[in-house]
Amino acid sequence: MEEDFYFSKKQFIKGLKMPKSIDGLMMKRGDVSLAKINGEWKKYTESVPRGRKPLSNHDDLVLIGYGNDVEIEREKLSQEQIETLIIEMENNH
Repeated sequence: MEEDFYFSKKQFIKGLKMPKSIDGLMMKRGDVSLAKINGEWKKYTESVPRGRKPLSNHDDLVLIGYGNDVEIEREKLSQEQIETLIIEMENNH
C-alpha cells in the first residue's frame, strides 16, 4: 500500500514527553518512528494511505515523502537521548 509520511515538530515533542510506566516508574515514551523513503531514513509522526488527509492538524505538519511498502522502524531512546532531543527541538523553532 502506498502511504504519505508527515512530520510535525510539535507532535514529535509532545510524543517524546508522553509518559509511560516501566516497572511502576514513570518515564518518557522513548521511541522514534522512522521510515526509509527514497533510500533515506526520516523521522515521521504520522502516516496515512496515499492521498488521504492526515489525522492531526498541527500547523507545522509537513509531507516528508511517500512510498509503496516503505521500510519502517522504531528506534528506542534512552532517557538522556529523549531529554537532549526535546531541548534541541524546542530551541530550534
